[in-house]
Amino acid sequence: MQHSKIICGIDIGTSKVTTIVGQFFEVEDRFNVIAVASTPASGFRKGQIINLDQATQTITQSIESAERMAGFQLKSAHVSISAPHIESVNSQGVVAVSTPNGEITHGDITRVIEAAQAVTLPAGKELIHTIPRRYTVDGQEGVIDPIGMNGVRLELESHLILASSPSLKNLYKCLEEVGIDTDSLVFSGLATAKAALTNTEKELGVALIDIGGSVTSLTIYTEGSPVYSSVIPVGANNVTNDLAIGLRLSIEDADKIKLKINKIVEAKKLEDDVDLSVFGILSEEKHKISLQTAVNGIIKPRLEELFTLIYDQIETSGFSALIPAGVVITGGGAQTINAKDICSKVIPLPLRVASPPKLGGIVDDILNPSYTSSIGLLMYGLEQTTQSGNSNKKNKTNVSGLFNKIKSLIEPLLP
Repeated sequence: MQHSKIICGIDIGTSKVTTIVGQFFEVEDRFNVIAVASTPASGFRKGQIINLDQATQTITQSIESAERMAGFQLKSAHVSISAPHIESVNSQGVVAVSTPNGEITHGDITRVIEAAQAVTLPAGKELIHTIPRRYTVDGQEGVIDPIGMNGVRLELESHLILASSPSLKNLYKCLEEVGIDTDSLVFSGLATAKAALTNTEKELGVALIDIGGSVTSLTIYTEGSPVYSSVIPVGANNVTNDLAIGLRLSIEDADKIKLKINKIVEAKKLEDDVDLSVFGILSEEKHKISLQTAVNGIIKPRLEELFTLIYDQIETSGFSALIPAGVVITGGGAQTINAKDICSKVIPLPLRVASPPKLGGIVDDILNPSYTSSIGLLMYGLEQTTQSGNSNKKNKTNVSGLFNKIKSLIEPLLP
């Protein structure tokens, strides 16, 4: 029997909660998706729990559906979150090398990471990620792995990601009630980057924009690692709300128009009025809508506002001049009509739309930007699971090579 690892991810989105299960075959370097199930995010608002019972039921339904598809019970999962309470800060730690001969050890690395973490956190916030960016040994900058090097002074630049303590406690309560252990908690921007970005883009410098239902996450990478992470409380649902108000339709009918209007416009002229029935809508009061009004009068202004907010954040981050690879957009909102064109006009940088990489197994229904974060969560979970199973340096080196093999298989498939 082939040796394999089972990885489970629970992607807490703002419009849906997705449970995804993957199986990695180590000998073949093959990663299959064996189950995926999404449930509307009842009990959540903008990624935060507003009703514990409903949120617990939502997560339970998503997990149980995935279990039926996989054929076995899930006991633990890697969990991703994206909500406006997410924020980040870059910090620096400095320590003296502890060994008499000046050789840097794992103990020194631990101490300098702890020094970088020693920042005053805002009230109600806690640290969920400490991401080492680069080390400096006796003034020599840009050191990636200082273990075994000799020096007197060790410095570390790190990226810290913070989240709301009460929000996390509520989420852990739900997961405990469901009976799922948390393997790791991850900011969705980091997970999405695993599936959406190439190593070259990360090294050159790139801004990743993940447009969800109610929020949009922004993650900026330079020199291979994140330097800025934030979440904007605006997403594709705002387009739906505007369509509902502007066209005097229900939210459900407005969402149908948002999802289908791209194909309708391709088949008809923008100046045409179209019957609601082409969107699968039955209405006794109103039978036709103006495509011109829907696209240019409602959807376009809202998308312009969204991308302007994002561009403002990129500018104020201090890293706008350090992202020559430009912008990568993904998430369900990236599929909104003219999203790419509007983004390129508002943000004057190179642009591409990212879909999840094609893995094996059940993938036909998830090869669109809506599932980039879920696939990325699987990839993140595999990396975390494998690393946690190896404690010595040699094994960790092998793990890094193993994950790079996975990336090498996937990156050629990225657009």
